[in-house]
Amino acid sequence: FFHPHWAMKMKAHVTTYLWVALLLGVGWLDTAKAQAEVINEPSPSVEAILKRLDNFHAELNDIKQSILSSGSLGVVSEAIAAKLTPRRTLLSTQSAADSFQHVSSDGSARLSISSDTGVDVESVQFSGASIGISADTDLLSLGSGTLTVNGDITATGSCCGSSSTAFTPRGFYVKKDSSTSITTSAGTWETVAGFTTTNLVGGWDSGNLVMNTGVFTAPVAGYYYVSVTQRVDDHDPSSSYVRLIISINDSTSWLSLGGHTLVGNGWSSNFESIHASNIISLSASDTIRFKVQASGDTTYYLHAESYYSVFLMPT
Repeated sequence: FFHPHWAMKMKAHVTTYLWVALLLGVGWLDTAKAQAEVINEPSPSVEAILKRLDNFHAELNDIKQSILSSGSLGVVSEAIAAKLTPRRTLLSTQSAADSFQHVSSDGSARLSISSDTGVDVESVQFSGASIGISADTDLLSLGSGTLTVNGDITATGSCCGSSSTAFTPRGFYVKKDSSTSITTSAGTWETVAGFTTTNLVGGWDSGNLVMNTGVFTAPVAGYYYVSVTQRVDDHDPSSSYVRLIISINDSTSWLSLGGHTLVGNGWSSNFESIHASNIISLSASDTIRFKVQASGDTTYYLHAESYYSVFLMPT
């Protein structure tokens, strides 16, 4: 009934399709078996099998179209090789543990993992440009040149420093080591000096303060919190005021410095504690001193019950 030539051609087609189906089926079964072994399951899930069957059907159709469009059975081996040669090494077993390894098909293609609802890795969730956990899915938000932390940061070690070094506390908390008697001309500025951390609970010094001169040198540029509480004794409150300033680079131009405070005439006693504090932007090597001026008195005491602190703020 059939011409011998057509019968031989049909037989060749049938044989080719069976060969293609067999090879692709074996490749799929090997892949499914490897995946099942890696995840410690006896066999792939139903969903995985159905998905692979869809891919298998698509691969067969591609080979069929290649054969039909070329009009030659010679492309079969080439088509099968293209379909069966793995483009990715998905899993590789090492001596210590199983690892996931991606091998680019062309040396530049990146591995892409995506989902319309998000991707979970252990207890960490990835959704678009957000990273979080099930209870808080956007703890980290990624943008161009910006990382937004939507929550608190807790550190068990050094943190919050510059791009090259971890943050190191810089500054001091000290007290005056003893009372200092001042005898000078009225209106003269006196630098408070003679500091100590002895017998001061919580006292400390990073090494940038010269205790006997009272001069602090900023080790790095930044914002520094500065605070001073100065007790002044044996001052005549009826005839003069006392001004306390935070001096930058030994200047006494108090209107443009790091802050000041003024106690005017009319004290009820001849001693008083005065306070000044501020947050000051300093350049590296800038200096801080605390200075006192009595406008009309020539003698008074800078009492030992006085406290001073400087602290570089984390940025």
